[in-house]
Parts: sequence; C-alpha cells; structure tokens
Amino acid sequence: MKNLSSIKYILKPVLIVAVVFFLFLRLPAQEQVYFNKRIDHYSNYDYSRNIIETDSGYMIGGFTNPENPIYEYFIHLAFTGITAEGEIYLFKEYGLDTVSTFLGNPGSLIRYSEMKYLSVGTKRIYTEDWVHDRGMMGCYNTSFDTLWTKYYGEDTLPYDTAFMLYQVKKTIQNSFVMTGLRLPIEDPSSMWLMETDSLGNKLWETYIGDGIFYFQGHSIVQTSDGGYVIGGYKFRIGISEMSDPLIIKTDSLGNEEWRINPGNPDVGDNKVMVALASDGNIIAGTDYGTQQSGDNRWAVPKIMKIAPTGEILWDYNYGAPGYDKILLNTTVLSNGNIITNGVITLFGEDDPWETSWILCVDSIGNELWYREYALLTGQNSFNDLLHVIQTADNGLIGCGMVMPGLPYDTGTVDIWVMKMDSLGCAEADCDTTVYIVEYFESVASGFTIYPSPVGNVFTVAFENETIENSSLQFFDTYGRKVKEIIIPAGKISIRVNSSTWPGGVYVAVLSSKSRAAVSLKFLVQQH
Repeated sequence: MKNLSSIKYILKPVLIVAVVFFLFLRLPAQEQVYFNKRIDHYSNYDYSRNIIETDSGYMIGGFTNPENPIYEYFIHLAFTGITAEGEIYLFKEYGLDTVSTFLGNPGSLIRYSEMKYLSVGTKRIYTEDWVHDRGMMGCYNTSFDTLWTKYYGEDTLPYDTAFMLYQVKKTIQNSFVMTGLRLPIEDPSSMWLMETDSLGNKLWETYIGDGIFYFQGHSIVQTSDGGYVIGGYKFRIGISEMSDPLIIKTDSLGNEEWRINPGNPDVGDNKVMVALASDGNIIAGTDYGTQQSGDNRWAVPKIMKIAPTGEILWDYNYGAPGYDKILLNTTVLSNGNIITNGVITLFGEDDPWETSWILCVDSIGNELWYREYALLTGQNSFNDLLHVIQTADNGLIGCGMVMPGLPYDTGTVDIWVMKMDSLGCAEADCDTTVYIVEYFESVASGFTIYPSPVGNVFTVAFENETIENSSLQFFDTYGRKVKEIIIPAGKISIRVNSSTWPGGVYVAVLSSKSRAAVSLKFLVQQH
C-alpha cells in the first residue's frame, strides 16, 4: 500500500467525465479562465500540495530541491505566486543546507487574516540512525516574507520521537488547531492534536492511539460546540488488510467523545479528509476498499455527512472500483456542493501510470459529475492533483505534481496547476478533453438532446415516460439557471426554444422528487 505520509510521484492528461452540472449561487459576470500547465523552478524537483486564492491571483505551496546540487537530496519549502491567468509573479524558497522542510496535506497553507498567511509542516534533520522530525509553523506577509517560525516536538537529545504536522485551521477563538502524528522510534505512532495562540505559542496538546496500531491525523475541523473532528488513519505494518479510515470527535481540549471507522473490515482502506458543511455538520471523504490486491487494493470514493453528535446523516460510495483509487482531499463549495479529489492507477499500454480525478456531489449526496485528468499522457507518467479549491469566478483550481515516464514524456518532476470552470472542464470546449464517459448507478432514467449542436430550437427525448413532479433545468457554464420547465407525467419528448441563448456550453438537468438527477452537457451554436 502506498504511504501517503511520504512524497509521492504522480500525474497524466485529461480524461473522463460523467455528464452533469455544477450549480453555484454567487454568479460573477466575468469570463471563465482556463489553463493547464507545469511549473519547473530548478530543472530538478518541484512539488505542490496546497493552493489558495490571494489578492494577486493564487499561491501554490510545496517544496523544491535547492539550486545547489551538493544538497540535491534535501527539499526546501517553496511558495509560487501565479496571476489569475497562471503566470508566475513570485517565488520564495525557505530551507537550510542538509535540512529538509516541507508542508503537510492540502489545508496546511491557509490565509490567516487580510495581511497574513500561515503554513504547517515538518522540519527534518537526518541523524546517524534515524531522522529528527519536528512540527513546523510559519507566518508570512502578503509577499510571503517570513514574519515568524515556530517548531514543536523534541528540542533536546536523544531525538527518538518524530513529530509531523499535516493540517491547520483557524478556530473561532482566533487560535490555531492542527493535527499530525507523533512517532516514537520503537513504538507505533499516535494522532497529534495541538492548539496554539495566534503567535504560535502552544496552549495544549494531546495524543490519540491504540496499542499496536499506527495512528495518523490528516485533517481537522472545529464544530459549533468548540470541539474538533479529526480525519485520520490507522494501520498495522505488514498487514495491508488492517488499514482503516478514522473519524474522531473530541471536546475543546482534545478529549475523545466518539469515533467512527467507515472502512471495509476485510480490505485495506485509507485516510479521511474532513470539511465543514455550512449547516455545521461534518463532511468526511475517504476511499472504501472493495478488493485486496497484495499490498494494494481496488477502491471507490466514499462521502459521508455526520452530525457533531456522531450520527451518520448519509453515507454513499460512488462509481466503479479503481486500482489504488485514493482520495486526497474533501472541499465544501459555497453552494453546499462537495468535491473530493484523488488519484487512480491505470494499466493500459498507452496510458500514463496514474491520473487524477474529481468527484462532485450535491449537499445530500447525489452525484453530479466525475472526471479524470492528466497533463502528461505518455506511458508510465504520473499525474497527481492533490488540492482543488473553488475560485472567485466560481470555477475550480487544483495543484499537484507531474512526473514524466521517460522517454514517452520528458522533463523533470514539476508542479502541476490546472484552472477549470465550475463543471471541472479544463478548457471551454470540454468535449476535446473527454477520454471516457461514465454513467453511474445513481442515474435512474436518461435523456438525449438533438440536433447537435443545438440551434434556435431543440428536442429533449426521454428514455422513459416522465413521472409526476419532474422538472428540466438548464444551466450555463457558470451555473446560472437560464430556463426551467415543469414536465407533465407521461411525456416522451419536449421541444425547447433556445433562440435567445448566447452560444456556448450548457447543462440540462432532469430531476424529480423520487429519482436521482440526470445531467447532460450540450452545445448551443447560434447563427
């Protein structure tokens, strides 16, 4: 099984899609921006795990190899600023010779206030018999100059316990809470939960573990009662089937109140990444193993909604199993929709080794769309999209890393950054990026639209007669609803007048109170 705590090499070209819609409530009038590129600073090794929006565009957080080749085995913390159009305007690198510094998971770089940013991660010093890992927190101004840095964990010999920070959140008390792991040299690791004040001074910390299992804390949110929910992972070394996702709720001082293990007891699973819904409930994303394959497994994405009391409000698995289909992050959008993203391994002779995917569902768990992406398409190339966020234009942007499979793709390990629209399309004409079309079990009844492309009038033909309370809604690329039709029961087709619609890509959504929504993307071409 892949160790997500270590640096992964992954990424590939565009791919799959389940036709669908993505509805946003805040609707800017600006034109959507697209780009899909790699960033190379030293022609050596560049990797990103975080992206946030700034006043100047976006800031990508990750790490890079030092320019000095003597220290090529060490990595330094790196921040890359890009404009809204994807052009580099800033690059800052922080580290010491013979020392590695790196960020944690998606969510380890945040905007703390209008003028300050914060990151958490690890500072690693290599010792004769092990490593000396300490949790690291840095505060930066808008130019990403360091304002202060704090370290946590062992600061005196014998350096026999490693400490790593994976994610941080600002609390309702304007303090910081973070999670990660504590790993003694001879014992299993524990989840590490710590709170600091606004200057990084430690207020309290606690550890959560259980005997022979290794525990890790990968994500965290604060609930309305002041407590915390940790998305984590536990495993047994050498027994791949005994790896499980964990969701743990604590009070405001880190005392455990409840835990949920949503994994398959007979197959290995992976970590949980949690996010907070607008109604105060917890959204938890993970992957559910369906079949063990040696140290690896086949899996599907799983998304759950959980009340702060621990009650599971809904719990769904999505799509067909994929080999090492790993969920890397969970994000709640401004309209309540949820996106999860991750990676999947392919086996085609002409395919890259690994591509990335994004799954979008609505606030009650109905699947809206699913796509796979890659920048490098050559055999054995890796495409790893780690962090995807919503942007001010209601699109999406993601970052990660690509590693070329030589000689099919060339270059070095580079940052991958991709700007998409609200439907997850990486370019305006999304059909050119479609590799596979998937229809999932949630589709109860389909429909078609003709002619294609659409002109002034088009026909919607239903596979089955419509049922009572059916509606057909049409959205543009920005998620704006342009038309809604209430369809009487028993219809097999309807005609729609689109003569006043601007040319472009639209999404039709057929829904009813008793069936899951079915969506279809189509092109309007006005003359």
